Amino acid sequence: MSTPAVVVVEPYSSSALLGPALRDAGFSPVAVTNPEAYRHSRVRPHQRLSDFDAVVNHLGDLDATTRRVGLFEPAAVIAGQERSLDLAQHLADTLAPATANVPHLLEARRHKFAMHAAVAAAGLPVVRQVCTSDPAEVAAWIQRDGMAGEDLVIKSPSSAGTVGVTLCPQGLGWPERFRSLLGARDKRGVVNEELLVQELMTGTEYVVDTVSSNGRHSVTDLMKYRKVRIGQGMAVYDSIEWMPYDTATYGDLIDYGLACLDAVGLRHWGAHTEIMMTAGGPRLVEINPRLSGLGSPEVTRAATGESQVTRILDVLAGRGDRLPAGFRLRQPFMMVFLIAHSSGVVRNAEILQRITTLPSYHSPFRWVRNGEHVESPSDVWTSYQMGYVVLTH
Repeated sequence: MSTPAVVVVEPYSSSALLGPALRDAGFSPVAVTNPEAYRHSRVRPHQRLSDFDAVVNHLGDLDATTRRVGLFEPAAVIAGQERSLDLAQHLADTLAPATANVPHLLEARRHKFAMHAAVAAAGLPVVRQVCTSDPAEVAAWIQRDGMAGEDLVIKSPSSAGTVGVTLCPQGLGWPERFRSLLGARDKRGVVNEELLVQELMTGTEYVVDTVSSNGRHSVTDLMKYRKVRIGQGMAVYDSIEWMPYDTATYGDLIDYGLACLDAVGLRHWGAHTEIMMTAGGPRLVEINPRLSGLGSPEVTRAATGESQVTRILDVLAGRGDRLPAGFRLRQPFMMVFLIAHSSGVVRNAEILQRITTLPSYHSPFRWVRNGEHVESPSDVWTSYQMGYVVLTH
């Protein structure tokens, strides 16, 4: 093909930004969708498939999908979502192996327990945890690792967006919560065939966003999370703050995050790595082998002049070996979430327009409207039902 094709598998959330960016840079963006993956899901992706030159629907036949995608002779295959990792890995291995991540470590990039095991095998400290479908195994782990009376977190090893993440203070009630979650289908349509139980990490949670090329990692932004607990929701977003690339202050955080990427075999494209800075040092929360969500690359570009999207374009243009190690924060930004502390129908939403009079107001990402029903938040998706606003000063 005269125009090189770049395939994005499930280009939703921030990955949708790749379509128009690839076009503008002289590439032909091709989307691969997986309708079956969302058949049982209550979380529907916002689709902007018109930004892609072609769309291939994967309907379960892997060979057929590979043949159809192969007609475009793709220069690269990029995973847009965690749940698309299997499909993206197969397409990359078959059609663009020079830009594929390490195949035998795929499980370490999609399964949270395997991920932590790979990080631990690389000699890096990780949180104490167990993954099983057997409550007796959890009970044995609690006794063996001295976890009796400690705060415990229960979640799916394939969790995303903090869906189903449950806190058991002092470990109380964990058997009941474990049994209620095991075998249940979450709002993403994923059945919990096993569960991850781990100690509660305390400290400040950060994000190290990166773009990688041939194993060389470039940090595009650092963010600091502030989360609050509301009802059953132990990880409801309150704010996200863009931080400077300061190796004197954040060197341990950055070095740990990049070492985690090496441990799970992530050598290409974007990653969104969440890390808790505890009293004992950095501890991995999880690696998400895709772009940072919530449209945050657009904020990053306003804050730094670059983003994961622009650096992916640099890699595709043959400049991967010249990516900078970090970035310069030109302007401080913060994303603030409007939290509904109870469920109900919204009225008087026009009062939110007062936010636009703040000297720090930059832009809204969404405003709730009168008459909409919102739920008390329990995960990332319900965290932004009321809306969220970007501030700078």
